[in-house]
Amino acid sequence: MSETTTKAAAPRALRMFDMILFSVCAILLLSQVTLTAQIGPSAVVWTLLIIAMFFLPYGLMTAELGSTYPDTGGIYAWIVRAFGNRWGTRVSWWYWVNVALWVPSVYLMFSVVLTDIFFPGMGFWAQVGIAMVLIAANWLVNVLTLDTGKWVSNLGAMITVGVIVLIGVAGIVAWNTDGSATEFAWNTESMIPTAATMALALPIIIYNFLGFELMSSASNEMHNPRRDVPRTIVIAGVLIGSFYLISTIGMQIVMPADEISETSGLMDVLKSVFGSGVLVTLVGIGILYAFFAALIPWTIGANRAAAEAAEQGDLPPVFKRINAKHRTPVGAAGMTALVSASITLIYGVLFSLTNGDIDALFWSLFAFSSIVFLLPYVAMSLAFLRLRKIDADATRPYRVPGGAAGAIVSAGLVVALLAAAVFFFVWNPWAEFDATTTWLILAGLGATFAVQELFVAMSPRWKKHVHPEAGARVNLDGTAPDTAEGIERTYEGSDRS
Repeated sequence: MSETTTKAAAPRALRMFDMILFSVCAILLLSQVTLTAQIGPSAVVWTLLIIAMFFLPYGLMTAELGSTYPDTGGIYAWIVRAFGNRWGTRVSWWYWVNVALWVPSVYLMFSVVLTDIFFPGMGFWAQVGIAMVLIAANWLVNVLTLDTGKWVSNLGAMITVGVIVLIGVAGIVAWNTDGSATEFAWNTESMIPTAATMALALPIIIYNFLGFELMSSASNEMHNPRRDVPRTIVIAGVLIGSFYLISTIGMQIVMPADEISETSGLMDVLKSVFGSGVLVTLVGIGILYAFFAALIPWTIGANRAAAEAAEQGDLPPVFKRINAKHRTPVGAAGMTALVSASITLIYGVLFSLTNGDIDALFWSLFAFSSIVFLLPYVAMSLAFLRLRKIDADATRPYRVPGGAAGAIVSAGLVVALLAAAVFFFVWNPWAEFDATTTWLILAGLGATFAVQELFVAMSPRWKKHVHPEAGARVNLDGTAPDTAEGIERTYEGSDRS
């Protein structure tokens, strides 16, 4: 496989329809549906509140950043513009590593559903082996053309929507047959938002609505990012919010929240209404494909952002290896597969030694990766405010409404809710304290931060070997990008048309 580290013109493979499906596939996750439904009836209220207080301002800021700065690298490029390369290193590391940590949890869920449908009684290590095969398949899609990944994710989005519609149908059938297993009434305690349900709902539902910046990591392969990014966020946002509500209500009508499994809940709900016939088997196959496809846009986005960061000397050189023929980030994709496979094996050993269960394993992987996942969005929100200040004269095809006050309120809401979500992922004051899980999460975060600071320290050395065709850096004020006052201004390969 021929590789290079230099840039070349990328084919413009992404139209707005592709970007909508790309975003739906990335953000509308079947692996998240059961977690939301487990919260109980108040999940409906919390979803609506979080759409208004978090998703709306986050979407507006992403639309402004993505249309104003259609830079290759997406969120990494925006952070460097605002705060310089040191923070670019940290954020690109968080953004990439959280995906590598998250992949095992979703593919282990895949193995549970596969076992439930076709191979009851399959051993745990066989399920781990299936997850390893999927990690390899994900790597293969990432190193092929973007057009390949686009079609994998497009089909996954359509199947995901189909499964959620079927869950809605299951809820209607169950309601008409036996009534609802859950009481949806405003005067019931389970429907009223409380501090205890907030601790459960906030991190999970906020997580459900993140990912609109992913498409901007491949902005040089969009036909018209300045026009299409804002439109995509609006259309995909309405679809995603609606489908999450349909799935949450449908599942809770069929089954009480405390009986919904994190890993097998989807199949349990469908089997309870439609039985174990051919329809459910076919839907199960679709769910398996959707689990696999959901990670394709995430790994594509994270790997391309990491490759861009490495090309500028902000991540290790191994990340910047590019396939000369397909223009795909083979270095970052290979590292994603390596880390994902290693984490899968490590957690498999821990699972065996502690006689745990697959739900607990899924949650510990999910919580750790989710905390790392949320951190770049805090930095992105602050970068949005800083760029409004230091680059006020930039042409903004779309602006967050409300002027300076609107920008501050939007960023403030997003940062405050992200901080609360991180806290609740580590510790829920209204639930039984699990010391082992908490300390494992904190130890993992400590290791993640230690590696990032090592990368920050080594970055100046990597920059000495940056290929001259990687693109010259020009700052807003003419200063060097690695100085405290230096601000990144332009990127080679950015679409300025």
